[in-house]
Amino acid sequence: MTGDRHDAAGPARRIRREKMTAWYGRNALWVVIGGFLLLMAVFFLIALTNSPGGGEPCPADKVCNFVR
Repeated sequence: MTGDRHDAAGPARRIRREKMTAWYGRNALWVVIGGFLLLMAVFFLIALTNSPGGGEPCPADKVCNFVR
């Protein structure tokens, strides 16, 4: 029956989905750039929290992951 709630909900969902698809289509480059920057920020934070030695100087008698 026309005017039923189910009939009204279907086109509204389709329009919303079409709007989102159109937005991603226009802004795909910015979505990719933003995702890449977010990934780099996560890697940077992981590298900061996992720094070896905690900033302490290397003792003279120990080789600390590099050749002297």
